[in-house]
Amino acid sequence: MLHILKHRHLAYWFSVLTLSVMLTACGFHLRQPSPIAFQTVQIKGTTQINTALKKALIEQGIKIVTDAEDAELQLELLKEENEQRILSLSGTGVVREYELYYRVQYRTKLASDATWTLPIIMEGRRDYTYNDANLLAKQAEQKLLSDSMQTDVLNGIMRRLSALKKAQ
Repeated sequence: MLHILKHRHLAYWFSVLTLSVMLTACGFHLRQPSPIAFQTVQIKGTTQINTALKKALIEQGIKIVTDAEDAELQLELLKEENEQRILSLSGTGVVREYELYYRVQYRTKLASDATWTLPIIMEGRRDYTYNDANLLAKQAEQKLLSDSMQTDVLNGIMRRLSALKKAQ
């Protein structure tokens, strides 16, 4: 019996080793953020997404500065909106579904440009069913969906910033 257990243990580790070699051989890599071409960024405006945006930029090695003269790129967060709409009602007029919106409006300005770009809107939408009997669970679900939308919008802003190029 002990002999069989040793072979199973060896077979398990051999299969784990084989799987890890296959994953690295196929070119599998976790998705990395696209590099941003700027070393210094100034962020203006106060929104809920500010902290996460600063953290994401710092993780890419970008310095957040306070003076516009020191910044290669200026980012102004103009407006942030959270909205909840009724999506459907039951026959008795009780809410059954909600739709959540999260929007961030921002604009950018390169150090070499004299003017700001037109405002850009990043938006996230989610819908969820609602039931008064599960009030606490539905509130927790709404919070998770809101956090997910903020993450999606942040990733969208980061992708747009990575698409910007320095003036040559």
